[in-house]
Amino acid sequence: MHIIFSNHRTLGGVLLAAACVLSPPAGATAAPSAPAGKSLSSLLTGGPLPRLSEAPQVRAALFDFFGYARGSYTEDDELLLAQALEAISERRDATRTVLADGRQLLASMNDRKQGRERGAMLLDKRGAIIAFGLVNGHCRLEGQPLAKVCNPDPNAVLTVFHRKGMLVGEAAPLLAWARQLPPMLALIAGDKEAGADGQKIASVEYVLAQPALPGWNRAQLPPAYPPALLPLLLDKSTVLTSAGAGVFAYPLTLKGKKQNNVLDHAEGRPPRDLEVALRSYASFDTVVERYRQLAKGARLQRNERTAYLDGDMGQGSYRVYIRNTGADGVMIDVALWQRKLAAGR
Repeated sequence: MHIIFSNHRTLGGVLLAAACVLSPPAGATAAPSAPAGKSLSSLLTGGPLPRLSEAPQVRAALFDFFGYARGSYTEDDELLLAQALEAISERRDATRTVLADGRQLLASMNDRKQGRERGAMLLDKRGAIIAFGLVNGHCRLEGQPLAKVCNPDPNAVLTVFHRKGMLVGEAAPLLAWARQLPPMLALIAGDKEAGADGQKIASVEYVLAQPALPGWNRAQLPPAYPPALLPLLLDKSTVLTSAGAGVFAYPLTLKGKKQNNVLDHAEGRPPRDLEVALRSYASFDTVVERYRQLAKGARLQRNERTAYLDGDMGQGSYRVYIRNTGADGVMIDVALWQRKLAAGR
């Protein structure tokens, strides 16, 4: 199984007083629980299908299925949710297949890859996701500089993500779907000269969906990030970038490269010593309220789409910038300074 269970120095001690400031209330870092098995019944009744990756009910059902779990399939160490949505992002090739037992298969592909990467949702009679099939190349980062490398077409993999208790035989429709090549790949496979290099499902793997997994791990943070300030990083979120002393620590493709924060310079602040950018799929109001509870005593400014929390701890300061981006989630920027910032900065 290839799901990644991604399971320091202190900042000179100047920020450790935050342990008292950031005492999380019970359950403060837990994402709001979603109803089990959100239904896609509205898509089972016939009629044209939308672009699956953009349909709100599909995005909600897939988030319920995957949560913030990560893995390396079509991308290296990326949210499974993001990889699944990209694999069903083609509008014209969204298909609905009604199976003999009443279950249905909703499928599409990533057209930018001619369907080399494609996904399908196996739904029960109520429209709940039983399993998600992802045709992929077990992509990973290799070389110097790091670059994405995927299995060649003849070594494609079908990964079947499934709920606990599903029997292997129940996924048979996904195997049949995966072996039906998209038009461009079918042409290559049928060519006498190029056919040997065509896509083939060389292996099938079964991975238990674990939506309760946290969305980030300590390895993605700057080495100097203080343990006392971990409550500022919501457990149910995913790290997009992180940096320390003006140098990126994550993602790996940016690690060691210089980071410039134009906003700090424009607003007259000294460069931040540590920064972590996150994404949450909780509602904007929920995220703001959780930070308000976490950072008691912080100064809060907010409107309908953005919020700022500014606070001091020990000899240092912090700022949390929260931005609502709609379907792309809530962006959270956590910045730390070893010195206290002047009021209004």
